[in-house]
Amino acid sequence: MSTAKVDPVTRAAIDWMLRLESGQACPSERQVFKAWLAENPAHLAAWQRVAGVLKTPVADLHAVERRSPGQLQAARRALLASTVTPGKKTLQGSLLLLLLGLAGAGLVDRVTPLAGLTADYQTATGERKTVELADGSLLTLNARSAVDIQFSNGQRRVRLREGELQVEVAADAKRPFVVTTAQGQVQALGTRFMVRQGSDESLASVQQHSVLLDTLGGQQRRIETGQAVSFTVTQIDPQTPTSRSQTDWLQGRVELHDEPLSALVEALRPYQTGMLRISPEAARVRVFGVFALDNTAQTLNTLAQTLPIKVTRYGPWLTLIEVRR
Repeated sequence: MSTAKVDPVTRAAIDWMLRLESGQACPSERQVFKAWLAENPAHLAAWQRVAGVLKTPVADLHAVERRSPGQLQAARRALLASTVTPGKKTLQGSLLLLLLGLAGAGLVDRVTPLAGLTADYQTATGERKTVELADGSLLTLNARSAVDIQFSNGQRRVRLREGELQVEVAADAKRPFVVTTAQGQVQALGTRFMVRQGSDESLASVQQHSVLLDTLGGQQRRIETGQAVSFTVTQIDPQTPTSRSQTDWLQGRVELHDEPLSALVEALRPYQTGMLRISPEAARVRVFGVFALDNTAQTLNTLAQTLPIKVTRYGPWLTLIEVRR
């Protein structure tokens, strides 16, 4: 069985991916990149192939780089020197596996989120937890979530570092109950609501009574029972009821009604020890049904039998979902 070095055009595309995703590329470098793309159709084809495979894992690697400097340069050297075995390993499989091998800290993070190690309460991958706070409120964390508790004589504050929570608030007229995220704060005006911290926005939904939302940019809105909104620092957007705003995860399931497969994958990721990747084409496949969160392997097997998709596993640490050809 022969092996072949990654071809020079693909090597260049990998190099550009790592440089652009670092967030440190200057405008002149981006102009050079655009010129490189336009120079030859083979350049554009290589970029599209590499970007489709590596964009999300490289973003993960940059997160690891911030915690463990040196990973990115190691990835660049290894990727540009890597080999592909024709007929046995695709570019996709070999490069992704290589990234996984380099990002050791990232694999540890998939089991126990590193960002939450110093939090007051946290959950591991696949774990849900309910705790009773000092005031009698009940706080339930979804998988891969972390919070800090800051209670004083004048306020009860829960800082959601990452993940998702639901809280049933105990009455205390003298101390408001507030959940804060990176984009704003949600103050209880009743008893039961959910808050999710995303990568660049937060989501709040109300199951009972109401809450008052204040963004860091000064936007404010009252949210009533059955309503949900996503919010950034400067914007509040009402959301139609979907799996994102429901609390089915409390019972270990997720229910979708004509939603894209990407929504189900997002719900499964906190329960998947390894990395879970989906192609853009597969992400658009529409899904109906109720799916278990606590056994992602079984859920994915069921999907592969009922939908036009293919699920490929590279050991326990990487699962790819693609449209079946």
